Amino acid sequence: MRVRWPVVATLAFVALAVGFTVLPEVVQGSAASQAEDWTVPRTPWGDPDLQGIWTNENTGTPRQRPARFGEREFLNEDEVAELERQALERYQAALAADDDAGPRSAADVERTQGTVEEGIYGQEYNNVWMEQPREPGPLRWTRTSLIVEPSHGQVPPFTEELLDRVEAREAARAHRGEADTWEDRNLNERCMRPQAATGLQGTVRIIQAPGWVAILPDGLQYPQLISLDAGEHVSSRIRGWFGNARGRWEGDRLVIETTNFNDKQDGGPVLPSRRPLAFFLGSGETLRRVETYERLGPDQMAYGVTTDDPSVYVEPYTVLRPMILDNDFLMLQSGCHEGNYGMPFILSAARADEDYAMRAAQEAAELRKPEIAALRERTEEWLRTGTVRAPDAPVEEVNPDR
Repeated sequence: MRVRWPVVATLAFVALAVGFTVLPEVVQGSAASQAEDWTVPRTPWGDPDLQGIWTNENTGTPRQRPARFGEREFLNEDEVAELERQALERYQAALAADDDAGPRSAADVERTQGTVEEGIYGQEYNNVWMEQPREPGPLRWTRTSLIVEPSHGQVPPFTEELLDRVEAREAARAHRGEADTWEDRNLNERCMRPQAATGLQGTVRIIQAPGWVAILPDGLQYPQLISLDAGEHVSSRIRGWFGNARGRWEGDRLVIETTNFNDKQDGGPVLPSRRPLAFFLGSGETLRRVETYERLGPDQMAYGVTTDDPSVYVEPYTVLRPMILDNDFLMLQSGCHEGNYGMPFILSAARADEDYAMRAAQEAAELRKPEIAALRERTEEWLRTGTVRAPDAPVEEVNPDR
C-alpha cells in the first residue's frame, strides 16, 4: 500500500540532526558477487549508512526448506532459470489482465460476469490499495529457504513445556465462546500487537544519528529508538511489550539484541492459539531476539533475526531475507484504532447469539486438535532422534507474521 508516511514527533530530532540520504537505485546481486566498484556508504560520522526505506524483496523463497533440497543451501543454475521464467510468466499474465480497473483475479472475473460491458468491474476500489505488477529482473536471492540456521532449514520443534502450555489453554477454553470477554480476542484486535510476534520485517524506514538508530516500521507496529552504546540491558525485573533493545556495530553489520519482553506475548491463558500453529506461541518471558541489518549492495540489504527462546523452541533458529531500497514507498501510519471502538461491538454480537459463539469456538478447537497432535509428534521425534524432518506440506512460507 502506498500512502503518505507521517512524521513521528518523538523521532523528529533524529531526522533534523542527520537529514535523509537518498541512495542510488542500482541493481546489486546477493548470491552473486558484489559489484567490484561498490563499497558500503558511510555516514558523516563514519558508520555504515543504512538510511532509507527498505521493503521485503520478492524472492519466492520459502521460509522453511522443502524436503527435496535436503540440507542444500542454494539453488542451482537450472532451478534459478526456471524460477525466473515463472516470474516472467506471472508478470505477463498480470499485464494481460490489466484494464481500466487494473489487474483482476480469476475470482473477480467470475464474480463480475455480465457487468464488464457496463464498465463495472468490482475492482475499482480495491485496486487503489494494490501494488501494480513490476517486471521481474534476475533472481538475486538464490537460497533454498529463508531459515539459514540450523542447517536443516526448518523451524525447530516446540518444547514439551510450550506444548503443555498450549494444551492447557485449549482445556481452559473448553467452555468458552469466541468472545466471552476481551481476553478471547487476539492481540491485534486489542491494538496490542506484540513485538515478539514479528519474525520477519515488512517495510521499515531507518534513520541514523551518532550513537543512535531509529527504525520506523510500516503498519501496525511501533517505532524503535535504539542506543548503539552496546551497554548492559536493564534489570530483568523491568519488562515491556517491546523488550529492551541494545545495538552495536560488528564490522559493517548492525546488530540489535532485545531481551526483557513481558510475559504476555501470547495473549494470556485463554486466548485461542492462532492457526496455523507456526507462530511464536510463548509468553515471551525467556525470549532473546537478535536482529541484523547489513548492506549487500546499493539497493539491497540482508535482514536477519535469530529467535532464541528455550521455553518455546528446542534450539534457536535464524531467518535471513533480502530487503530492497524503495524510497518512493509511502508508508502506512503506525496507528491502531479498531480496539478502541470495535471491541464492544464484537462482545455484544457474541451476547446476541451465545449458542453460535460457543459453536464457533468448538469448531475452531476441533481444527486445532490435529495440528497440536502433529506438533507433539514432531517434538517427540526430535527427542528420540535429534533430527528434524521437513514438513510434508508447508503450513506457512513467506512472512507469516505480517
